[in-house]
Amino acid sequence: MKFKVSHFSSFLIFFYTSMRGYSMELKNISAILLIIFIINCASATTITVDVNNGSNSNFSSIQEAINFAQENDSILISKGNYSETLTIDKQLKISSISRNPEDVIINPKISSQPIVHVTSDNVEITDLTILGSNNENQTSGVFLDHVSNSLIQNNIISSVQDGLVLGASSENSIKNNTIISNNFHGVYLINSMNNDLRNNLVIGNKRGLYLDQSNRNTLADNNASSNEKYGIALLDSNTNNLKNNQFYTNKYGLCLTDSHENVIIDNVASDNKESGFLLFLESSYNNVEGNLLIENENSGMYLASCSNNTLSRNSLSNNTNGISIDVANDNLIINNNFSSNKKYGLFYPHPGSNNTIKDNIFLNNKKGNDNLSSTPIYIILILLTGTGLACYLKRKSLMKKALIGLSVLTAIFLIAIIAWYFPFEANIPANNVEITNFSWHNSSVINETYTQVTLSMDINYKYKEAYCHTFDENSEIDIIPIKVRLSLNSYGTDTSLTLLSEENINLTFQKSLKYETTLDLKNNVDYNLVAIPMFKEEFDYPFPYGESRWDDLGGNSTDINLRG
Repeated sequence: MKFKVSHFSSFLIFFYTSMRGYSMELKNISAILLIIFIINCASATTITVDVNNGSNSNFSSIQEAINFAQENDSILISKGNYSETLTIDKQLKISSISRNPEDVIINPKISSQPIVHVTSDNVEITDLTILGSNNENQTSGVFLDHVSNSLIQNNIISSVQDGLVLGASSENSIKNNTIISNNFHGVYLINSMNNDLRNNLVIGNKRGLYLDQSNRNTLADNNASSNEKYGIALLDSNTNNLKNNQFYTNKYGLCLTDSHENVIIDNVASDNKESGFLLFLESSYNNVEGNLLIENENSGMYLASCSNNTLSRNSLSNNTNGISIDVANDNLIINNNFSSNKKYGLFYPHPGSNNTIKDNIFLNNKKGNDNLSSTPIYIILILLTGTGLACYLKRKSLMKKALIGLSVLTAIFLIAIIAWYFPFEANIPANNVEITNFSWHNSSVINETYTQVTLSMDINYKYKEAYCHTFDENSEIDIIPIKVRLSLNSYGTDTSLTLLSEENINLTFQKSLKYETTLDLKNNVDYNLVAIPMFKEEFDYPFPYGESRWDDLGGNSTDINLRG
């Protein structure tokens, strides 16, 4: 490491050494000034890194430079590919020398650690490319771990599970980054508050930008587009401000689940495969104002089981439906413009109650302003009028017939409603997967304590639709990845059913798979072993229990007797 002493510090040294004969107090003051200046200079030292060991560099490894550096130092990195993971545990500024993120690529070998793990406040990471290998073990590109006041700016983050993660972190600034092609999320905030995420490009990820239990964050001028599931989603996240964001060609643009008092203003959602905005499951008191929602394949906005939201001054055009209201109550829909939607301006799959809809403009919606109709009431009135007329004409027999006919029609109507809400599934099988020929054999004693047994079974993926799970009706899922979960119960003990092992396999539709595994079990114990095939169902938007769940597709059990 080479340090250069400034002209001013040289002057101080000369001044101090030339003060012979002066008072001790004055010499002490000058010494203190010199020490303070040197400390300040050391705190702002610039360290250089070059993987090719350039002549003007101090280190060839970024992590070695971090380890050497002091608080407030800057680390400048020369062009190259750096195969390492970084832990930043002190206040530093780290950047490429060229300020071009494509020049410096941090691309480690397969690792279960985040590529860049930040555990200190006041860290700046700018102008770098952070690149994974699409391996499931690479958890994140950049992980801000309980930190604050850090800056992540002008980076490219790609090909990891979660591009950028903020865990219990606050007051950080995330700006001008390109976060692309990550396997889980582009950006993931968990229990993080008061962060500013601005002008980021979050595209081509499985899910875009996800806030989980994260409040009072600002998301502005971001482009969250072409993500497989959604652009931005909030779960149990409140009082966030979303402004001037763009959502194009996701499945859903913006999703709110059990989230409250968020301000959603002046955003654009277009060409999403389902809905531009989804307000879902207890989301309430959100203000959705001045947004442009156009050409979304289902609805511009979809309100499902939510309440007390205000939707105002939004423009909804060329969607299938402008706004769909599905068991949503007490919402205010005011001063919106519904135009040229392919079906209805307002569509009610299952109408809620006490929604206030006023002062809206409806123009050229193909099937009308809404799908509610009073025709059934008129039919009932006609029937009642006919019945009254028959009574007036003293045709009592006709009156009885009319009453019977009206009763029959009412019963048929009620049955139709019940069938609509609760479809009959008498012919649906119980399980998607059947496990047969479940047995154990080839036991061999290992020692006085353990015996090794071989467990075998036939696993058959027989049904795509069952009570356990129904795969997407439009999908062609002939091969499914499952997890075979083996659990056991020791008879005669207080031990409940416990997990023994899990293994990932693939099943092909209507083809039996012979599965075998070996287990080391204690002697002199009777076991009941349970095998369950588990399928991970991933949702298009967050539910209260998360974005995925494991479904039990069937199962079987066998007894193992190791006594005697």
